[in-house]
Amino acid sequence: MKKDIVRRRIHVTAISYEDVAGLLRRLELYDDVVKGKITCHICGKEVTLENIGGVTVVGGKAILVCDKPDCIARAAVLSSKERQHVAGSDEDE
Repeated sequence: MKKDIVRRRIHVTAISYEDVAGLLRRLELYDDVVKGKITCHICGKEVTLENIGGVTVVGGKAILVCDKPDCIARAAVLSSKERQHVAGSDEDE
């Protein structure tokens, strides 16, 4: 069975591995990640400092995803939709 591929451009901001801990501290998520309390928003796998694939905002809340390519791609789509939703809300005001 052939899979259909949908290609779209999605804005992605990258940070270095060294900056991840600082970002997590600013978001007040560092301790929970280190203690194993955070799971991937997409697949539910535990997110650690070694396997963080992304951080985005959904519904005004920072979420983390693991480093599985599918989870990163789905989070990028969620982030893109969130930005469109927020931009649309700004136009309503």
